Parts: sequence; structure tokens; C-alpha cells
Amino acid sequence: EHLGLAASLRAAVVPRFRATARESETHSFGAAQLHGGTVLCLANARGIVLHISPNAKKVLGDACERAAEFGLTLGALFQPDDPTDVDQLIERYIRTPPGEDFSTDLLTRGATGGARWLEIHCRNLQHENAVAGYLLEIRDVSARHVDDQQRALMSAGLEYLAESVIVTNLAGTIKYVNRAFEQQTGYPASEAIGHTPALLKSGRHLPEFFERLWRTISEAHSWRGELCNRHKNGALYYEDVLITPICDAQGVISHFVSCSRDITDQKRTESQVEERAYYDALTGAASARLIKERARPILALARRHGHTAALLHVEIDGLETISETHGDVVADEVLRRVAERLRQSLRESDILARFSPDEFLVLLSEVAEEDSTARVVRRLRDSVCKQFTIQEHTVSVRATIGVALYPQDATTYDELTEYAHLALARARTAHHGVEFYRRGLTDLTNERLTLEDDLRWAWERKQFVLHYQPIVDLTSGDMIGAEALARGHMIGVEALARWPHLERGIIEPAQFIPLAERTGRIVALDRWAIATAARQAAAWSAKGWSGWVSVNLSARSLHDSDLAGYLLSCMRQYEIEPGRIVLEITESAAMRDVEVTARILHQLKDAGVLIALDDFGMGHSSLAHLKYFPVDILKLDQSFVRDIGVDPKFEQLIDVIITLAHRIGARIVAEGVETEPQLNWLRAAGCDYVQGYLIGRPGPSVGIRPLERLSS
Repeated sequence: EHLGLAASLRAAVVPRFRATARESETHSFGAAQLHGGTVLCLANARGIVLHISPNAKKVLGDACERAAEFGLTLGALFQPDDPTDVDQLIERYIRTPPGEDFSTDLLTRGATGGARWLEIHCRNLQHENAVAGYLLEIRDVSARHVDDQQRALMSAGLEYLAESVIVTNLAGTIKYVNRAFEQQTGYPASEAIGHTPALLKSGRHLPEFFERLWRTISEAHSWRGELCNRHKNGALYYEDVLITPICDAQGVISHFVSCSRDITDQKRTESQVEERAYYDALTGAASARLIKERARPILALARRHGHTAALLHVEIDGLETISETHGDVVADEVLRRVAERLRQSLRESDILARFSPDEFLVLLSEVAEEDSTARVVRRLRDSVCKQFTIQEHTVSVRATIGVALYPQDATTYDELTEYAHLALARARTAHHGVEFYRRGLTDLTNERLTLEDDLRWAWERKQFVLHYQPIVDLTSGDMIGAEALARGHMIGVEALARWPHLERGIIEPAQFIPLAERTGRIVALDRWAIATAARQAAAWSAKGWSGWVSVNLSARSLHDSDLAGYLLSCMRQYEIEPGRIVLEITESAAMRDVEVTARILHQLKDAGVLIALDDFGMGHSSLAHLKYFPVDILKLDQSFVRDIGVDPKFEQLIDVIITLAHRIGARIVAEGVETEPQLNWLRAAGCDYVQGYLIGRPGPSVGIRPLERLSS
């Protein structure tokens, strides 16, 4: 029966098959496709190949060329990856209604064993109301499957990419967005596709910006930049964007692909960093860097229109005392209010900047001549000096201002700042509230620089010496001056550093000590003075004099952690008895940090030295702080002594200070005694010791006679 059916099918269909092949050569397939890409196959109902087109060898392999001769089954012809696929294929053939077509792709194995995809288009053939067989068109579509697989992988990669992806057509209509886009913008794909990226527009970019963007990508160039867009919820966000044109095989742009990364947090951090770099956190004033940048156009405008600009260097005095007395919180609030008062006194075109912890710069964009400018400056100063009420505390500060004018004094901003600083230094030294720059100040600066060079040269060649000024005991008799020294009433000496300059002669400490502090040599200079004084004290001990030698200590040396160890080393080296060395510190230096100063002074006291508080009465400290310091001597400043016999108020103050010193177990040294009436008044008031020109001037040596040293 099957043989008869097959014979009937062969007789009825093969001629038609050949006709179809010939038709295909001229029609749908074309000759090249028939002989190269598409195989025609005739199989009976059991799937045995009855006839196959000549190109089967090229498409399906060598053995397939004679598939009909050998009676191969479709399974043997296709070599499926899974044998059950052919059974399922035949079952589908059977279920397909007669005369209808269906297509499927079948994964098979090629001649070399590699994977191969075949597209099989099938039509049922009937003979006498029964399925007699199948006519199949077979094509190798492996390349298409590879492309589909690659596209699927690419699609999956884009879908799960961390960066937001938008694909638009040439007109800018969105055709695809990935999940990162949905998360970044808040728009689901269904709401974005079909719209343009203008859906995200924030309004922060000018039309010209987008015109340049579109011109770039329309010319087949990629565009890279930052965009500020708007989230679906209305919030702004920033993104780093790369837009790339996609061209077809003919090189014509068909799509645009945008990849972007959210940089909102980065921009926020950059903004905070910029804020810190350009504005002071406490006062809100500009930074020194920002005022310099903004000064350039202001000065250029002043030059173009013939205007005058002014730079003010403002120093606020008294903040340290407020901090010590009322705490840092109050001091910070005072500084903030100072800045606010300055800002309220300025115009919108002027600039306020914080230059240092207690200094401001003010750039006045346009001022009149010096006289009217001086009135403006003094008004600013007066506003700062008014009292503040903070946390029930009434406090006040002082302001010292140096002024430089543009272009009268300087032609660049750097020169302007330098000259304003020189004017401030002059105002500070002369105790003026306001000082305008003068050409002579530059000469003073040049002289200072020359002196700094000379200081370095002198230090390297050890040209410094100590001079000693006698201190006499008022309780040992009525003698003064040379007679007192001759009678042995010298209780001690103060060591004073001198610089014998080769050209200028002796240079006083008031001239070179500030230079040593600025150049960083002050600690080394203090150590040299201690060692030299200890060596001199040892030499005097050999002559029978055991008085003390006092050495002035800078604020920086006071906080030298190794100072106590160095003192002990010097005293052991020169065999100095305890109490022979007195360290003098100024009241202002001691009060900078009361807790630290007290700790260091106790360490020095334990090392066997005496402590003297110099310039007492000239600082701004609370007397209550004295209880924390192990002070042996209070040195009464010479400004008090000068007014003895002149101003009764100062005499009363001296009485109070002497009483205070004795109450806390300290002794008083009055400095600057130059007349006998001053000496007699001090003796009557109970002052312990005096020094000054009446007693003896500083010199390289003093008359030495035996006298008991001051007890420690």
C-alpha cells in the first residue's frame, strides 16, 4: 500500500516539483537562490526523501545530494540537535490542513558537527484525500540566528546597564529606553517612548545650547557634556551625557543613542567644595581667592572710566580677649556680627572678604578722592566698634584699617593688597585707627627685607650679644645708682639681646625680635639667650655673686614642649643653682591659652627656674587668672612708673598691684625708674626691686659684689 502510494505520489508530484523548481529559478527564488540558498525537498508521508534539488550538497552537506537515491529520512537529512524535533515536526505536518503552509526553524548539526539553524517551509501534499507527502523549502538561516542572538544579548545588556540609555530616531522621537532611564527620570518606558527628550527639559539651558548640540550630532559627530534635567516629580538632577549618531550601511544617520550617568551628588559635593573655597562658613564673606578674582573686572572698569577704587585691610582687635573671657561661641558670634555690620555699610558693587581669623578685606568699587574716602572708612570703623550684646554679655571690639587706592597707589590687585597691608601695619604701630598708604611705607618695607637678610647673615656668624641691666633691692638701704651697685645691693640682672650691626651699630630688640618671629628664628634665639645667660651666671658665681639672671621668653618658645628639658640641661652643664635663672613672659603671651600656659609654667617651675610676669598691667586678662600661674615676680610696666607724681590714679593702681603681688606671694620689680622721686615713692609704697636708667643702663658687664640670691 505504501509503495503504491509513494509511486502514485512520485508520478503525480515529481513533475510538478520540477516545474516548481524551474518556476522558482525565474520567479521567487531566482537562480542564485535556488542553486545556492534554498533547497527543495519532496518527502512521503513517512518522511522519506523522494526527491531533492541539486543544491542540497552545498546547503545540507555531501550525503544529502543523493538523499532520494538512498531513501534518507528527514531526520537523517536534517541531523537535528534533538532527534525528537523531527518527530514533532512531522506531527505538525500532519496537523496542518491540506493546502496550507507553515514554517519553523530547526536547530541541526552541520557536516563538521557545528550548530546550524534551518528554516523549513512546508506544504502538505494530498493524493486521493490522504496526505501523500510534503513539499519542503529549506534554507540555512544560521547567520540570522546569530544576529538575532547578538541583538538579544545587546538588548539585555542595554536593559541592565547602570547608565541611562535613550534611543531615538532621526527626528528625535524616543524608540527605546532602559531600566536605568526609568529609575533616573521617574518615567516608565510606556510614558517616554513616542515623546522626545524634551520631556525631561529643565529650562536651565538656553535655546542656543540645544542648537549647538543638535548641530553637532546632525553632522555625525558625538556630543559629550553635562545636562540639567527635571525628574518626573519636578526635582532637578544633573547627568554626564554622551550622544552618538548611528548610521546605516549607506552611512546615513538613522538613530541617536544617548548614554548618561547621574552626577547630581557629585555636583552637590563640588558645589559644597566651591562654597568652602569661595566663602567663609562663619561670616558668609567671600574668601581671599574670590575677592581677587572679582577685583580684576572692577579694577578694569575703574581704569576704563577713570574711577578710583579702594582696598581696605581691616584688623579686628579684642576677639582673643572675648574668647578667653566669654568663650569661643561668643567670640564667633561677635565676628559674624562684625561681618554683618560691614556688609550693611557697603554697596552691592563692593566686596567683603575674610582674610584671616581676625582680618577682613573690603574692596570699594568706586570712591571719590581721599578725604571723602576717609569719611567712608571711618564710618565703617565706627559701625564695627559699637558694642554688641550677646548672651547677656556686653562686649566691644576695635578696628584698625589700612587703605590703598587704585590707581593712585597701585596698578594691580597684588600691589593694592600689599600696600593696604603696609598701611595697616603703620596704623597698628602708630596706634591710629585708619592709615592711608604713603610711598614712604614701601621704603620701610624694603628696609625690613634688607634687615631680614642681615639678620640671617648675623645669625649664621653668631654676632648677637647679651647686655645686662641691673635690678636692685629697695629693702637694703637708701643707696641708688652706682652707689647701690658698689654696695652690693644688685639682686639680679635682666639679660637683653643686642645685635651689633656692622653698619647700623647696636640694633635694639624692638627692631629685630619681630623679624626673628616672622622668619622663624625666635625659638633658636631664645635658646641661645638662655644658654648664654646660664654661662654668664656661672662666671659671676666664680666671682662670688649669686644673684639671678632673667631672660625674656617669646610666646612661641613658651609653648616649646622641650623647653623644660633644655633648661635642665643648661643648668646641669654650668652647675647653676635653682633660682638663678628667671624666665620673663609677657602678660599677653601668658593669657593666650591659660590652661596650656599654666601647665608649661609648672613644668618650668619644677625644672628649678623662677617665673616673672613682664609688662604687668598692660594686658587684657582677668586678675583671677593669676591664681593658676606659679608667678614669683610681677614686673610693673614703665608706663605706670612714668606717671608717678603726675597722675594720682596711676599711683593708686600701683598701690593695688603691689598689694596684690604680696598677697599671692610674689615680689614686684618696677621698670623704667629714671628719677629719685619715682624711686622714693616706690620704696614708700613697698616695692621690692627696681630697674631703670637711674640704677644702671644695660651693658656687656656690671659691677659684681656678693649678695644673697632671691629665694625660690
